[in-house]
Amino acid sequence: MKTRYDAIVIGAGPAGLACSAEMAARGLEVALLDEQANPGGQIYRNISKASPKQHAILGEDYSAGMELIRVFREAPVEYFPQTRVWQAEPNGDVFFSRNGGSRKVSGDYLVLSTGALERPVPFPGWTLPGVMTCGGMSNLFKDSSLSPIEPVVLAGSGPLLWLVAEHLFALEAPVAAILDTTPQTQIFPAFKHMPRALRRFGFLLKGVKMIADVQITALKRKVPIYRGVKGLCAEGRDRLERVLATRGKKELSFEATTLLVSEGIIPNTSLLRQVGCTHTWDPVQRFWHPDVTVDGRTNLPAVFVAGDGNFVHGAKAAEFKGRLTALTIALEMHRISRAEYLELSAPVRRQLDRELFPRPFIDAMYAPRKDLYSLTEETIVCRCEGVTAGRIRALVEEGYTDHNEIKAMIRCGMGPCQGRMCSSAVFELIAGHSNLPPREIRQHRLRPPIKPVSLGELANANIGGPDES
Repeated sequence: MKTRYDAIVIGAGPAGLACSAEMAARGLEVALLDEQANPGGQIYRNISKASPKQHAILGEDYSAGMELIRVFREAPVEYFPQTRVWQAEPNGDVFFSRNGGSRKVSGDYLVLSTGALERPVPFPGWTLPGVMTCGGMSNLFKDSSLSPIEPVVLAGSGPLLWLVAEHLFALEAPVAAILDTTPQTQIFPAFKHMPRALRRFGFLLKGVKMIADVQITALKRKVPIYRGVKGLCAEGRDRLERVLATRGKKELSFEATTLLVSEGIIPNTSLLRQVGCTHTWDPVQRFWHPDVTVDGRTNLPAVFVAGDGNFVHGAKAAEFKGRLTALTIALEMHRISRAEYLELSAPVRRQLDRELFPRPFIDAMYAPRKDLYSLTEETIVCRCEGVTAGRIRALVEEGYTDHNEIKAMIRCGMGPCQGRMCSSAVFELIAGHSNLPPREIRQHRLRPPIKPVSLGELANANIGGPDES
């Protein structure tokens, strides 16, 4: 591995793959670093090794990633899988661990295509073994063809909930119940975005058909579906045994050994914040996202963001964002002319615009409900350090409204996950209990390493050594 490239891309999802392949096609020397063993990110996870059965169940949207993987494989990109990036700098320096050691590599440009993650939402019992996200279940199936063999409950809001339910039904998994937490009144704020969404009628119809198919299958298999559910709770001694919830005045209880939860998708901004990208609060989906132009530019001249790490728009949109970013960097490095840039980028922009037509409707329809973070005092918020909602609220009542001050006092956000699992909940608790506008609350500050690094890896570090052949 060399020590310097024209561009370094972090993340091998749709955006990272498209971006790195496009830059390489324009003559740039590109390195792609990714944590996973195979390219594809989360949406196309393990796609090159997936069985025909996996492709059949996951559907054409999953299989469509094969062409992207093929183009990437044929491009002259230096690809480094199983590489854990734990620090990045605005000048393009990247520190990472691989094969038991750590080292530094530098690029004239740095493209962060870190993707998205499921919104972590604490609730009583969410730390019990057997409780996991819908995306986690999907990854288990993509990696190992695993699916539940004992009763499973799905709970949450958003398209991913119904997609995973569809996959579990196809796998004949013993689904005990589907608990939809989406407020039924949310259709009203979403309705104003319907005319724009209807410009992609086929896309909307596919989503409606998926939900309808799940409902029909549930009816045939006598699987109850409850809407407008609140008060989700997981119970059990050493692992999950029961799932509790309420619907109006009705109390719900289901025996289950697996609970799959999804409350929406948010950008994975850990590395973006660590490197120093400025962020903006989105009041609809209630998350921070980096200030990024359509072609991926940030406030840092050498740092670009591509894909769902900016704003969650889906796999195809991420691919187009990655290509736009690549063309912009190629233009800045004088590998293409201004006229070539305009000619090449125009159709990509049109494709991206088309992908975004339904997004305001989807974002409004599945916006986080107002009581999403109405947590009991005993509910653990920071899993790493065992910090409860009550301890955080007590500090807010004392006048502490800076996320970083609270972190320093009770260590929430200081564990191995570096706040990825708790920072959004801590932020919401501060905002809800202080009545401060979210934009006036300081974000969780991240310091390197943002991923765990062993002493052995640091001892075997190669920082700034000569190029390797």
